[in-house]
Amino acid sequence: MRRVLFPGRFQPFHNGHYEALIQLINEYDEVVIAVGSAQDGFTCKNPFTGGERMEMIDYLLRSRGVRDRAWIIPAPDIHMPPAWATFLLSIAPRVEAVASGNPQVLYLYEWLGFKTKRIKLVEPEKYHGSRIRELIVQGRDEWRDLLPREVVEFIDSIRGVERIRRLCLDEHSGNRW
Repeated sequence: MRRVLFPGRFQPFHNGHYEALIQLINEYDEVVIAVGSAQDGFTCKNPFTGGERMEMIDYLLRSRGVRDRAWIIPAPDIHMPPAWATFLLSIAPRVEAVASGNPQVLYLYEWLGFKTKRIKLVEPEKYHGSRIRELIVQGRDEWRDLLPREVVEFIDSIRGVERIRRLCLDEHSGNRW
C-alpha cells in the first residue's frame, strides 16, 4: 500500500487543494489528509473548526467518488515546527512520503530524513486561502468559483460567509470578543 501524507490548513479547501489531491491520488494508493491547526477556529485566519474542515473535505470526496482513497485526520499545532513534523507522523497512519507545496513543510521532513514530494501548485496566486477569505470579506462572489461546488455548499450551509465577514471585520477593527 503506497500512502502519502498531505498536510494543510485548508481554510477553506479550494480548487488548488483539490487538484493537488488528485495528483496524489493518481500517484499513490491512498492520501492521508492532515487538517492542520485543527484546534483553531472562529478567527479570521482560521474561520472553520478542524471538524468543519474535515466534514467539508469528506463531503467533497464522497460526492466525487474518491472517499475510499483518502484518510482525513485532525492535526493540531504544537507550535514547535520540528516537533510538529514528528508528532504528525506519530498520529497519522503509516506513510512513505509527505507531499506539500509549502517549502517549509518539505524542508522539515527532508531535515528529518523523510521522503518528500513537492506538489505542483495550480495557480497559487489565484488559489490561496487568505485571498479567498479576503474576497468573501469584500462581498465579491467570485470566491465561489475558486472552490469545489460541494465546499461552497458546505460553507453556505454553516453560514460561513457571515462568519468570515464578522470575524475578519472584528479583527481588523481591533474589536475582540
